[in-house]
Amino acid sequence: MAHEEIKERIAELEKELSTTKVNKRTEGAVGMLKAKIAKLKEELEAKLSKGGGKGEGFAVKKEGDATIGLLGKPSVGKSTLLSKITNKESKIGAYEFTTLDCVPGLLHYKFTNLQILDLPGIIDRASDNRGFGKKVLSVVRACDLVVLVVDSRHPIEEIKMLLNETHRAGIRFNQLKPDISIQRMPHGGINVPLNNSSETITQELIEQVLNDMKHVNAEVIIHEKNLSQDDFIDACYGNLVYKKAVICMNKIDLFTPEELKEKVDLVRETYPQFKLFGISAETSINLERFMEFVWRELGFIWVYLKEQKNEPDFEKPLVLEYGDRIYDVCQKIHKDMLKKFKYAKVKGKSAKFDWQRVGLEHTLEDMDVVEIYAR
Repeated sequence: MAHEEIKERIAELEKELSTTKVNKRTEGAVGMLKAKIAKLKEELEAKLSKGGGKGEGFAVKKEGDATIGLLGKPSVGKSTLLSKITNKESKIGAYEFTTLDCVPGLLHYKFTNLQILDLPGIIDRASDNRGFGKKVLSVVRACDLVVLVVDSRHPIEEIKMLLNETHRAGIRFNQLKPDISIQRMPHGGINVPLNNSSETITQELIEQVLNDMKHVNAEVIIHEKNLSQDDFIDACYGNLVYKKAVICMNKIDLFTPEELKEKVDLVRETYPQFKLFGISAETSINLERFMEFVWRELGFIWVYLKEQKNEPDFEKPLVLEYGDRIYDVCQKIHKDMLKKFKYAKVKGKSAKFDWQRVGLEHTLEDMDVVEIYAR
């Protein structure tokens, strides 16, 4: 099918899906509709890529220790926020589509360099490439953290639109990739030796989806419990990415504390999977605390190095990521340190006792003190 034919077919199926009532009797049909839509979107994406679609993204060179994308509607305050917390002056105006390019700024904070991207405003149906939509969403897929910047006057509507567009673009926020294994086999049909979500993912749905994918013989193992049909389809189709995201409510200065609390409570109740922070970029309210919030959400930790017979260097910590090990410390110190490594001693939260002797696989925690011994 040509591009336009695929788009029309997707629209037809989405309309059929939206008008189908979901119940026990129709859940199988609903699952297949979702699977067909996902397969067509994958086919469309493949055709667009062959036609140069992969070159549609903004040219942004990743710099620093992490990349943060500011995603929101036009004129929500992203450019003002960027200019206030980084070294970059982004063009600002109180009208739509002020930023027509991806504007990077650099924030040096707590011994880390954070690249912050002011992305052009997202509008409804952006995933269909309205208003530079595909370009913006291609950059979002490469960010380490996405900040959904919304106007405090109508946050629920804006969050809903942003999540809808990113979902349509194959981006999943604050969730793990479903633990599903699909392996082609030489014979035997569709075999499901383990299905911990059998109540929601039926054998019939599995066979229909895999046959639709041209998998005649395959082994399917579903490790997780209570997966939804969407989870299963996500695992089968598409080039999906799973990203961490937070919500930033801008323009909080327009409300009394009581009014603001009411709005915050509603957002938290509606989107409990997202951490929330309130600012006013225009009047600089909470910007310093916002930078601390973002830094923490990126999962950075500080580790202090100590040379033998000397005190730890508390003036200049080594910046690591949560889950990093002694191995990562050695890599950061010098490229030859791993070859010379003998053992390390650690004092802090990760140690069972002060100056515990550990190896390369020891996982560190925030504020640990590390002393490396070389051969």
